[in-house]
Amino acid sequence: MGAWGTGVFDDDTSCDVRDDFIDYLEEGKTVEEATKIILEEYLEEYNINEDLEVLSLVYIGLSAIQMEKNCLQDHLRKSIIELIERGADLELWEESAEKEDYEERKKVLNNFKEKLLKLL
Repeated sequence: MGAWGTGVFDDDTSCDVRDDFIDYLEEGKTVEEATKIILEEYLEEYNINEDLEVLSLVYIGLSAIQMEKNCLQDHLRKSIIELIERGADLELWEESAEKEDYEERKKVLNNFKEKLLKLL
């Protein structure tokens, strides 16, 4: 994982997901079509049983860009809340980051979850 900060879009994967989503919308795809394509692409590349932490970044990036574009899909919102509650990508941060970065990432994800919960 290439990360340069603790923010939602401060890693390669979530940035790629954000950019792909925007590209698909600009190509004329619907939100649903763009989401389906992205999830299929990443699920082909990663194994959900072995790479859940990386796949969490996909869901984080996708739900964050949808929230920014005011088109957050309910099933995606529910999935990312569940992933954050399970620890999402924190294992990656625990292994490769300073303790302060781990705690900051945890705080960022909890704040993101609170924003998602307010959309209920």
